[in-house]
Amino acid sequence: MADLRRRVSYLAGMAERYDLADQGREGKILAEVVEVLRELSLDMEEVASNQLELEEYVEEIDSDLMSLEEDVYVGDTGDEDDDVRLEDDDDEGYIELECPVCQQDSYYNEALFDEDGIQLSCPHCGNVVFDADEDCIVVDDVLEDDLDEDFL
Repeated sequence: MADLRRRVSYLAGMAERYDLADQGREGKILAEVVEVLRELSLDMEEVASNQLELEEYVEEIDSDLMSLEEDVYVGDTGDEDDDVRLEDDDDEGYIELECPVCQQDSYYNEALFDEDGIQLSCPHCGNVVFDADEDCIVVDDVLEDDLDEDFL
Protein backbone atom coordinates (compact mmCIF):
# COMPACT_ATOMS: atom_id res chain seq x y z
CA MET A 1 0.00 0.00 0.00
CA ALA A 2 2.85 2.37 0.82
CA ASP A 3 4.41 1.68 -2.57
CA LEU A 4 1.19 2.70 -4.35
CA ARG A 5 0.98 5.91 -2.35
CA ARG A 6 4.64 6.69 -3.13
CA ARG A 7 4.13 6.13 -6.87
CA VAL A 8 0.98 8.26 -7.01
CA SER A 9 2.78 11.04 -5.07
CA TYR A 10 5.62 10.87 -7.59
CA LEU A 11 3.12 11.24 -10.47
CA ALA A 12 1.42 14.16 -8.73
CA GLY A 13 4.81 15.85 -8.25
CA MET A 14 5.66 15.39 -11.91
CA ALA A 15 2.27 16.76 -12.98
CA GLU A 16 2.86 19.89 -10.87
CA ARG A 17 6.43 20.31 -12.09
CA TYR A 18 5.40 20.17 -15.76
CA ASP A 19 2.25 22.26 -15.20
CA LEU A 20 0.03 19.64 -16.86
CA ALA A 21 -3.10 21.62 -16.05
CA ASP A 22 -1.81 24.49 -18.19
CA GLN A 23 -0.92 22.23 -21.17
CA GLY A 24 -4.34 22.29 -22.83
CA ARG A 25 -7.18 19.81 -22.74
CA GLU A 26 -4.97 16.73 -22.52
CA GLY A 27 -2.97 18.26 -19.68
CA LYS A 28 -6.11 19.08 -17.73
CA ILE A 29 -7.34 15.53 -18.21
CA LEU A 30 -4.01 14.04 -17.08
CA ALA A 31 -3.89 16.36 -14.05
CA GLU A 32 -7.40 15.27 -13.09
CA VAL A 33 -6.48 11.58 -13.53
CA VAL A 34 -3.48 12.06 -11.22
CA GLU A 35 -5.75 13.74 -8.63
CA VAL A 36 -8.23 10.85 -8.84
CA LEU A 37 -5.38 8.35 -8.39
CA ARG A 38 -4.19 10.27 -5.32
CA GLU A 39 -7.67 10.18 -3.76
CA LEU A 40 -8.07 6.49 -4.59
CA SER A 41 -4.76 5.60 -2.97
CA LEU A 42 -5.78 7.48 0.21
CA ASP A 43 -9.17 5.73 0.24
CA MET A 44 -7.51 2.33 -0.27
CA GLU A 45 -5.23 2.95 2.70
CA GLU A 46 -8.25 3.81 4.84
CA VAL A 47 -10.11 0.68 3.68
CA ALA A 48 -7.07 -1.50 4.41
CA SER A 49 -6.78 0.02 7.88
CA ASN A 50 -10.50 -0.53 8.56
CA GLN A 51 -10.28 -4.10 7.30
CA LEU A 52 -7.37 -4.87 9.61
CA GLU A 53 -9.27 -3.38 12.54
CA LEU A 54 -12.38 -5.40 11.63
CA GLU A 55 -10.36 -8.63 11.34
CA GLU A 56 -8.94 -8.08 14.83
CA TYR A 57 -12.43 -7.38 16.18
CA VAL A 58 -13.88 -10.54 14.59
CA GLU A 59 -11.02 -12.61 16.03
CA GLU A 60 -11.82 -11.21 19.49
CA ILE A 61 -15.51 -12.06 19.04
CA ASP A 62 -14.60 -15.57 17.87
CA SER A 63 -12.38 -16.07 20.90
CA ASP A 64 -15.08 -14.77 23.25
CA LEU A 65 -17.67 -17.01 21.62
CA MET A 66 -15.43 -20.05 21.97
CA SER A 67 -14.92 -19.26 25.67
CA LEU A 68 -18.66 -18.87 26.12
CA GLU A 69 -19.34 -22.18 24.38
CA GLU A 70 -16.80 -23.91 26.61
CA ASP A 71 -18.47 -22.40 29.69
CA VAL A 72 -22.02 -23.30 28.65
CA TYR A 73 -21.73 -26.57 26.76
CA VAL A 74 -20.12 -29.77 27.97
CA GLY A 75 -18.96 -32.96 26.32
CA ASP A 76 -19.13 -32.48 22.57
CA THR A 77 -18.52 -35.98 21.24
CA GLY A 78 -18.60 -34.88 17.64
CA ASP A 79 -21.73 -36.90 16.96
CA GLU A 80 -24.35 -34.58 15.45
CA ASP A 81 -27.18 -36.74 16.80
CA ASP A 82 -26.07 -36.27 20.41
CA ASP A 83 -27.90 -33.60 22.36
CA VAL A 84 -25.78 -30.77 23.61
CA ARG A 85 -26.13 -30.89 27.37
CA LEU A 86 -25.97 -27.94 29.66
CA GLU A 87 -23.26 -27.98 32.28
CA ASP A 88 -25.91 -28.42 34.98
CA ASP A 89 -26.01 -32.23 34.62
CA ASP A 90 -28.34 -32.81 37.54
CA ASP A 91 -31.14 -31.58 35.23
CA GLU A 92 -32.47 -29.32 37.94
CA GLY A 93 -34.80 -26.89 36.20
CA TYR A 94 -35.03 -29.00 33.03
CA ILE A 95 -37.53 -31.61 31.91
CA GLU A 96 -36.52 -34.41 29.58
CA LEU A 97 -39.04 -35.41 26.92
CA GLU A 98 -38.76 -38.10 24.27
CA CYS A 99 -40.23 -37.20 20.91
CA PRO A 100 -42.86 -39.76 19.85
CA VAL A 101 -41.88 -39.35 16.20
CA CYS A 102 -38.07 -39.53 16.17
CA GLN A 103 -37.56 -41.00 19.68
CA GLN A 104 -34.86 -38.42 20.46
CA ASP A 105 -34.59 -37.08 24.01
CA SER A 106 -34.67 -33.31 24.40
CA TYR A 107 -34.38 -31.10 27.46
CA TYR A 108 -36.72 -28.17 28.07
CA ASN A 109 -36.58 -25.45 30.71
CA GLU A 110 -39.12 -26.22 33.42
CA ALA A 111 -40.40 -22.63 33.39
CA LEU A 112 -41.64 -23.04 29.80
CA PHE A 113 -44.31 -25.49 30.93
CA ASP A 114 -45.99 -22.78 33.02
CA GLU A 115 -46.35 -20.26 30.18
CA ASP A 116 -49.68 -19.81 28.39
CA GLY A 117 -50.03 -20.48 24.66
CA ILE A 118 -46.64 -22.07 24.18
CA GLN A 119 -45.91 -25.13 22.09
CA LEU A 120 -42.61 -26.95 22.51
CA SER A 121 -41.26 -28.67 19.42
CA CYS A 122 -38.66 -31.37 19.04
CA PRO A 123 -35.41 -29.72 17.90
CA HIS A 124 -34.62 -32.78 15.78
CA CYS A 125 -37.77 -33.27 13.72
CA GLY A 126 -40.01 -30.29 14.56
CA ASN A 127 -42.87 -32.37 15.99
CA VAL A 128 -44.88 -30.66 18.77
CA VAL A 129 -44.15 -32.47 22.04
CA PHE A 130 -45.96 -30.14 24.48
CA ASP A 131 -48.99 -27.90 24.00
CA ALA A 132 -49.69 -25.41 26.81
CA ASP A 133 -53.22 -24.67 25.55
CA GLU A 134 -54.12 -28.33 26.09
CA ASP A 135 -51.85 -28.48 29.19
CA CYS A 136 -50.50 -31.84 28.15
CA ILE A 137 -47.65 -33.69 26.54
CA VAL A 138 -48.36 -34.81 22.98
CA VAL A 139 -47.84 -38.55 22.46
CA ASP A 140 -48.15 -39.97 18.92
CA ASP A 141 -50.68 -37.31 17.92
CA VAL A 142 -52.87 -38.39 20.89
CA LEU A 143 -53.07 -35.98 23.77
CA GLU A 144 -52.05 -37.38 27.14
CA ASP A 145 -55.36 -36.20 28.66
CA ASP A 146 -57.26 -38.40 26.18
CA LEU A 147 -55.52 -41.60 27.30
CA ASP A 148 -56.97 -43.88 29.97
CA GLU A 149 -55.56 -43.48 33.46
CA ASP A 150 -54.64 -47.21 33.42
CA PHE A 151 -52.53 -46.67 30.32
CA LEU A 152 -50.44 -43.97 31.98
